[in-house]
Amino acid sequence: MKIMNYKLILSILVFSVLYGCAKEEVPYFSGKDSANFWLHAQNLSLYGKTPAEMPQDTIIMDIGLSGRTADYDRFATAVAVEDAAGTDEESKKTTAAPGTYEIIGGVIPANEFNGKFKVVLKNTSALDNDASVKLRIKMIETDDFTVGIKENNYFDILWSRTILEPSTWGAMQYFFCAVYSTTVYKIFMEVTGLKEFYYYEGLVTVEEGSVMGTKFGNRVRELSAQQGSPLLHEDGQNKGLPIIPIY
Repeated sequence: MKIMNYKLILSILVFSVLYGCAKEEVPYFSGKDSANFWLHAQNLSLYGKTPAEMPQDTIIMDIGLSGRTADYDRFATAVAVEDAAGTDEESKKTTAAPGTYEIIGGVIPANEFNGKFKVVLKNTSALDNDASVKLRIKMIETDDFTVGIKENNYFDILWSRTILEPSTWGAMQYFFCAVYSTTVYKIFMEVTGLKEFYYYEGLVTVEEGSVMGTKFGNRVRELSAQQGSPLLHEDGQNKGLPIIPIY
């Protein structure tokens, strides 16, 4: 009789636990979704272009969704970050004056996790005398998105009429040339049609990088043969020394 009671009590306990687990479902994430920048810096060169020839250019950044997709387009926006009063010029994140840029904003299309964000950069007198202009933007809350973690809600932009070292040089040096110079970057842009090289971000494969690097090396050797002497770095730490391609 006692054995039967023990079995009955045990059965009731097991049923209670299973029933309780069945009722207690894991709650779905109910927080607001956020749109975030994939990368955090990019340089734009308006090299050789006067304001009349190119009044402005548009920088396009990738943004990603943190949260759930929706069956409609959703929009993200950002504002310029103002530096604290007294910040020295070299340390400022934003030196661009209002009117020298326009933050268009971004969109993550319906049922997508990724989208694009656009900022228009003006070719103004602020770029005279080889000057560069900086702008930091940060995401703000919209009807569609809240602000995500601070590490992913800002983006730094630098633009100039000079040729600027690309923000992705860290990866480029393993496929094109170990030392940066304006000459190296010019040839990179010529043979690839690109301004940046998003290898670490997974947008360029090893195979694609090798093909681009080979084209770069072939072009350097071609230019050297045409002038009858090695092609040299025009500036940088190896100024006056031969350019040695990786491939």
